[in-house]
Amino acid sequence: MDKLESYRSCIEILLEKYAQFQTENKEVENQLFFDPIRNHYQFMRVGWKDLERIYYTVLHFDIKYGKILLQQNATESDVGQELIEMGVDKEDIVLGLHPPYKRPYTGYGVA
Repeated sequence: MDKLESYRSCIEILLEKYAQFQTENKEVENQLFFDPIRNHYQFMRVGWKDLERIYYTVLHFDIKYGKILLQQNATESDVGQELIEMGVDKEDIVLGLHPPYKRPYTGYGVA
């Protein structure tokens, strides 16, 4: 399996793992979005809590320039470390949720 396919697979496995955790509210649905052509991957929560609209991204990854960009992480987990444990090179993980000037200090890769 080439690097790009391996990274796609790791992201999909990770998102599927997190999407298994259902909220207590049955009106809120976990949704997964995999776009392997454009390399965008998301886990969202969508629904209603009483009269409040629930619509937010829990995890969002992109693959650009051979690196995984973590665009959003609304969990308390270090998903970068989880990707490393799955075989992703640490320098190939970029915390895209931080501005470019901070990325060299994150301990992960830079884009």
